[in-house]
Amino acid sequence: MAILTFRAGDNTPASRFVSLVSGGTNLAAVSWANAEIIGVSQEGTRSFPQQGVAADYAAADGETFACYSVGEVCLVEAGAAIDPGTLLKSDADGRAVPIATTGTTIQNYGAVALEQATAAGQAIRCLVVPFGKVRPALS
Repeated sequence: MAILTFRAGDNTPASRFVSLVSGGTNLAAVSWANAEIIGVSQEGTRSFPQQGVAADYAAADGETFACYSVGEVCLVEAGAAIDPGTLLKSDADGRAVPIATTGTTIQNYGAVALEQATAAGQAIRCLVVPFGKVRPALS
């Protein structure tokens, strides 16, 4: 599979959903709540971890980062408890949360959970399926 790379439109944490944004060529940023998702940001950070230093980003604003996309398996950070097989959308911070299963709002999902998360902050394996849509009331 081809490796996608984008220029960060904001400070982009590792293993978060990302979306295409306007304002430049090949630009992506951390996904907002229920955004259309292009993929998941790279798993590693841009610099070597240091003791006592807060977590670093996959890419700082304007830097290039790798992105997992169509059919790839990667780690994504959970924003809630998740069961395997659940369709995942983005929360306001690009973390993976289950789609709504009731209501009429179209749910934009970007992955399927392959593992369980018991709480927010856990990294779980997922299968990336960008630009997925479902309307819960019609399914």
